[in-house]
Amino acid sequence: MKKALTGIFSGLAILIFIASIVLMVSGTIALRRNEPVFIFGRALAVVPTDSMIGDQPDSLDINDMVLVKKTTIDEVGIGDVIVFQGVNGSGAPILVIHRVVNINDEGLLTKGDNNSSIDQPNYQDYVTEDNFQGVFQSKITFLKPVAQMMTSSKSLIFGGLAIVLTIMLISEVIHMFRTYQEDKKIELDKQHEQELEALREAQKKEILEEIIKEENNK
Repeated sequence: MKKALTGIFSGLAILIFIASIVLMVSGTIALRRNEPVFIFGRALAVVPTDSMIGDQPDSLDINDMVLVKKTTIDEVGIGDVIVFQGVNGSGAPILVIHRVVNINDEGLLTKGDNNSSIDQPNYQDYVTEDNFQGVFQSKITFLKPVAQMMTSSKSLIFGGLAIVLTIMLISEVIHMFRTYQEDKKIELDKQHEQELEALREAQKKEILEEIIKEENNK
């Protein structure tokens, strides 16, 4: 049993190591393409500006760390906070996280909660399937100091994301292992109950045979 468990955990360690390498490669490619690094359909990002400061429950402060969910643009509605590929004031590519305020034939129109004007078409391209990345799901405000340090360097950003996403990967593996253990326990309990039931039936049959035998001897 111990050897089996050792083999399982060794295999998991190898898988985590391989997944970490894949994460680093895919993360590097994603950053070059100005895309979030998605793991299990989720990605982490840091809010770099004050454009989303507001009084909404999903308004965002500078250095808030946010969890982005990978989804299709067809699932987005007015009022949702989304992430898309845009540009900054100098035309350099950036990821923008703003609220959807309108939808027309050209695509989604967005605006920061703290901005006075709509992004499209003067500042950003209309959000379409080509530049849409995902939907804001939740924010992690207590990690602001870490996020602030990460924003000082792209390498730190990727390093921080890699660490957090690796932790997410390990958590997922632990969850899968616990699920396997629970399923195995349920299976063993069911098997044990079946064995008890078979034993009860055998005892009943034996008692019935004894009663019939005594009746025949009278």
